[in-house]
Amino acid sequence: MKKLILLYLCLFGLTATVQSQNLEVQVTGSGPKIVLIPGLASSGKVWDETVSQLSKSYECHVLTLPGFAKNSPIDLSAGFLSTMEGLVSSYIQQQSEPVVLIGHSLGGFLSLKLSQSLPDRIDKAIIVDSYPFYSAAFNPAATEENMVEMADQMKKMMLSLSPEQYREQQQATMPVMTSNPGKLPLAVEWSIESDRNTTAEAMYALMTTDLRDELEEVGTPILVLGAWYSGKNYGMTEASVKKNFEGQYQLAKNIQIEMAPTAHHFIMWDNPEWFMDQITQFLK
Repeated sequence: MKKLILLYLCLFGLTATVQSQNLEVQVTGSGPKIVLIPGLASSGKVWDETVSQLSKSYECHVLTLPGFAKNSPIDLSAGFLSTMEGLVSSYIQQQSEPVVLIGHSLGGFLSLKLSQSLPDRIDKAIIVDSYPFYSAAFNPAATEENMVEMADQMKKMMLSLSPEQYREQQQATMPVMTSNPGKLPLAVEWSIESDRNTTAEAMYALMTTDLRDELEEVGTPILVLGAWYSGKNYGMTEASVKKNFEGQYQLAKNIQIEMAPTAHHFIMWDNPEWFMDQITQFLK
């Protein structure tokens, strides 16, 4: 009966919210399936404007990962990445057909992992401002081993802050992440609402996991949308950041890299028309 109700809602273009193994999933529209994964400490609502367009032609499955925004945290003793990859992998394998993945930041990193581990279940992947090795984006000499100490310090620092200090930190950081003033309060609140330990474990995992060599095994068509504009006052240029993306993704067999004109990290918020044009062309 639950499946019939969900099918009915999707066929008529309505929205259904379900809980699937600790994932919060919102399903909208009908057509080929797209699974959208938000980034670090973000709600699936980050995709609202994107889904309002895509759901006219696609069945959109918007995830909120456990521990982020208001979704309850879960046990991470098996490791953050393996736990989250397992949850999303199970959900994808429950679908009746291969899916397209769209992932932002951490969601993009998970999309790369899933493209490698589920090659027959991922039709295409769209990676929104995410690298296969986060640490190498700011330290070319980074390795998984030499980043452990820094990542551990980062995790301890995040967990030691008082609620007031943590809010101040998030309020100071978010203007670097988006230039959209209407969205800034949302991003801050999602961060505050997220389980701090989950966020800290996610950051640690991103800083100490290198997927660059694994890309050689990925045949899935990949579109990478990169951002550079928030770094222009620190000497970054569109060309220099694109070169960094190209270097990290050089082993991927079927890759297209495009740079957003003036977006910060939340490209879907800052350059929405450009963002939708890139996605639409790639999906076609």
